[in-house]
Amino acid sequence: MDKRRMRILEEMKAKIKKSYLSKDNLLVFTDNAIADLEKQINLLFERLTEWYGAYFPELKMEDRVKYANLVLQIDKNNMAATKKAIQSIAGDKANSIISSLEKTMGSDLEEKDLDMIKLLAQQIITLEEAKSQLQQYEENLAREICPNLVEVGGPKIASKLIAHVGSLEKLAKLPASTIQVLGAEKALFKHLRRKTKPPKHGIIFQHTLIHSVPKDKRGKLARALASKLAIAAKVDAYGKGHFIGKELRQDFEKRVNEILNEKK
Repeated sequence: MDKRRMRILEEMKAKIKKSYLSKDNLLVFTDNAIADLEKQINLLFERLTEWYGAYFPELKMEDRVKYANLVLQIDKNNMAATKKAIQSIAGDKANSIISSLEKTMGSDLEEKDLDMIKLLAQQIITLEEAKSQLQQYEENLAREICPNLVEVGGPKIASKLIAHVGSLEKLAKLPASTIQVLGAEKALFKHLRRKTKPPKHGIIFQHTLIHSVPKDKRGKLARALASKLAIAAKVDAYGKGHFIGKELRQDFEKRVNEILNEKK
């Protein structure tokens, strides 16, 4: 009896170890880490703009890395070097930023205060670099794990779909109608409870060919993409290296043209 229990225990350990070594898990962990980093960077960037606004409130820039680099380089007491730094970082916006800096309504903070603001700016740059490296790793991993999914939907959508459900095999078992609304569960539950309009798409809305078209076309495009993604996921999970991604993508693009050219 003890030997039998030991054998069962060893088999369970082997299965657990195998699941931990699954590339699916690595993809899920990576995507979750990227999402956490994005939230943290957004929060810190909000704090940085709020804090630096006391020194240079006119500085507005959506690019977080460029903004943080400007925070590190701008020095009101050394305008010659500051202008060169702004021109190298800000590009077309440089002249506007320099003009705003020369007549800024911001306060003149002490060096110790600016040092703390710059410390926060440097942390944002570091986190952005880490996120960029993780995104490249995630893309490479996705191409290895699910080449058909990547070919049809791109590495970002492929990674997020697998991370959302937990594994490629789980995704492969889902019908196209479910894949279409993955990531829009709140809207779906709201529809079921309050009879609001059902969601037409979830994660797959991030696909360029869907979010860039008129709203009245998005539902059909989302269904078309979801159907191809469902096939791609099944082939990646059970096809033993079989690649039909290009054919699926071409079929989807053909369907896109048909939908976009439909007469109202």
